[in-house]
Amino acid sequence: MGFFFRRSTRAGPFRLNFSKSGIGASVGVKGARLTMTPRGTTYVTVGSHGFYYREALPNRDDIRRVHPTVPTTKPPQVGSTEDTISNAGSLDLVESSSERLIQQLNERANMSNPAWILYVAAVMSLAGLAMLPDVPNLPNLPEVTPPFSTERSANTVDEYSALTARYGEPNSILFTEADPLAPVPVGTAHYSAVHVKVVFVPNGCVNAYSQVIRILADRSRYAALAKREMKRVTQCVPSPNSGWSIVGYIDSTENSAISADIATVRLDAIPVRQSAPPMIELGNDPGNKQQPSSRTLTKKQPQTRPEMKSNDQSRLAAEQMRRDIKGAETRTLYSKTALLLAGLGLFIAGVIAHKKNTEKRESRLFYELDEPEQQKHNVVQQSLGLLSKCHRTWRIEAESATSDWKRNAGASSLVRRTIIAVSNLSPPRIETNVPVSCVNMGRSQMYFLPDTILYRDGRGYGAIAYSDFRVAQGFTRFIESEEVPSDATVVDHTWRYVNKNGGPDRRFNDNRQLPVLQLGVLDFTSSKGLHIQLNTSNPQQSLAFADCWRTLFQCSRESQEQREHSPPHPQRTEPSSSQTTMARKILGVGDHASAAEISAAYRHLAQMYHPDKVAGLAPEFQALADQRMREINAAYEVLKQNG
Repeated sequence: MGFFFRRSTRAGPFRLNFSKSGIGASVGVKGARLTMTPRGTTYVTVGSHGFYYREALPNRDDIRRVHPTVPTTKPPQVGSTEDTISNAGSLDLVESSSERLIQQLNERANMSNPAWILYVAAVMSLAGLAMLPDVPNLPNLPEVTPPFSTERSANTVDEYSALTARYGEPNSILFTEADPLAPVPVGTAHYSAVHVKVVFVPNGCVNAYSQVIRILADRSRYAALAKREMKRVTQCVPSPNSGWSIVGYIDSTENSAISADIATVRLDAIPVRQSAPPMIELGNDPGNKQQPSSRTLTKKQPQTRPEMKSNDQSRLAAEQMRRDIKGAETRTLYSKTALLLAGLGLFIAGVIAHKKNTEKRESRLFYELDEPEQQKHNVVQQSLGLLSKCHRTWRIEAESATSDWKRNAGASSLVRRTIIAVSNLSPPRIETNVPVSCVNMGRSQMYFLPDTILYRDGRGYGAIAYSDFRVAQGFTRFIESEEVPSDATVVDHTWRYVNKNGGPDRRFNDNRQLPVLQLGVLDFTSSKGLHIQLNTSNPQQSLAFADCWRTLFQCSRESQEQREHSPPHPQRTEPSSSQTTMARKILGVGDHASAAEISAAYRHLAQMYHPDKVAGLAPEFQALADQRMREINAAYEVLKQNG
C-alpha cells in the first residue's frame, strides 16, 4: 500500500486541499459543499449525521476522434496542445493567370460605399425628432373636489382673470350667495358656446363655502341642526380686490358637476373667444329652499360681493404665455418637418448612391463554354452536389493529441470543428451566367467557377487553379458527443470515462455511453498553401465525391497533359515523365519532393484507404477504395524506381 498525505487549509467558506495528486479546492457550508479535485472533477456533496449524497457535475464534452490503428507521433503529455490546421490567406492564393481578375475583384470589393454615410445621416435626422424639446402647455384648470385642500383655502391667485385671459370673457355671470343664513358670495361664469359653468368664490372664502356645502348636504336629514350650524358659519367678508378662486365646474345642459379635465377639453374647443364684458345677473342659489326676499338680497349683495372683472396684468401675462406657446409649437412643427424631410431625402439619396455604388462594385463574368469546358463544369457541379447530400459536414480547424484517454472516451486526439454548408451560391458582387457551387465555411468560402476556384475570406478574394487543386479522401472513426446525424454509420460504442479494457469506469456516476461513427475525410490542398480538412457524416458520399472528382475530372486533365508532354520515343526501361507526373499527383507531392516526403505521403494515403478503414461500407465503395489503393501502390513504385 503506497503512502499518501493530505492537509487542508480553511479560510471562511473556502478550503484548499493539498495531496500527492495536487491541489484541490472546495467552497460551501457544513452539510453542502462544492469540491473540485486536482484532476478536474467537480462534484457536490450534501448531507449530515453520516448520510451524504454526492453528485459529479458534468464537464463540457470535447469533440473526440479515435485513431485505433494509427498511433500518435506526439510525445505523451498530461493535457493536450492544440495544433491549428494552417491555411493560406486569400491574398496568398493567387495564380498568375488569374492575377488581374483577382486584383480587379479586390479593388472593387474594397471600394468605399458613401451610401452608409447618407444612411447614418438619415438615422441621425430621424433621431433628432425624438430629441426636440417638448412644447410647454398651458396649465390645466385646478382640480376642485370637496372637501377642499389647504391650497385651495390659501389661494391668492385671481383665477377668474386667468380663466378670461385664456378663454375670453364669459357670456354671463350670475352672482348668488351660498346661503342667506351664511352669506358667501358665489359667482358663476357661463360659457354658453360649450355649455360649461365655472363657479367662483372670493379668495379667503373657500373654507366658508365648504362648510355651507357640507351643511346643505345634511339639511334634508337634520333640518333644525343644519339651521343652527348655518348661523355659526364663519362670516366671509372679502376685500374688493381679493380675486376669485374656482370651486366647481357644471355642465349647463344637465346641471351636473363635471371634472376639471372635461371642463378644460370643452373650454379649449371655444370657437371664438369673446372680448365684450359679460352680462351680470343677480339671484340666489337654486338649491336653497329658504329663498331670501328681494329686499334682503338687494340689501346684502352690494355690501358682500366684490367686483368680478378681469385683471389686465393677468390677461397680458396669459396672452404672452399663449403667444410663446403658439410660437414654440410653430417652431417645433417646422423643425420636425425639416428633420423629417431631411431624413427622407438623405435616405432616398443613400438608396440612389447605394444602387450606383453596387453597379460600380459589381463584376460581371459571362462564360461561353465549349463542350469540354461545359463537361468539366458539370462534373464540378455533380461532385459538389454529392457532397451537399451529406446531412452534416464539418471543417476541422484544429487537432491536438492527448494522453488523458480515460477522461476522453479513449480518444488519442481532440479536434475543434465547425459546421459548414455546401450549396449553389454566387460570390458577392459577382454576376455570372452559369451556376456556381459554394463551400461556405463561415469566415471563408470557396466558389467553383468554370475557369478557376475563388477563395474568399476577410481579406478579399484569391484564386486557385483547377490544375493545382488536389482532393484526398479517407475515413476515420469519430467519438460523437453531440447529436448523431441521420445518415451517419455507427460502428461501435464507448464510454465517456473508459477503462483500459474498454469498459465503463464505475467511479463516475454520470458516465454515459457514446457512439463511435465512421466519417468521411476530405483534404483540399494546393501548392500555394491551401489546406482545408473536412469531415462528412456520410462516408459514401465523400468517397463518391472524391472518385467523381478524380476519375471524371483529373483523369481527363492528366490524359490531356500526357498527350501534350509525352515524349516521341519513351524508354521502356524507365518510367516516362508523364508517368512520374501522374504518380506525383496521385500521391499529392510536389515535383521536388524528397524520398522521405514521398514515403510519408504514401503511408498517409495507404492508411486512409486501408481495407480495415472501409470494412463497414458498401461493397461498391470497398471496390473503389481497393482500386484507389492499387493506384497508390503503382504510383509509389513508379516514384521509387525513378528515384
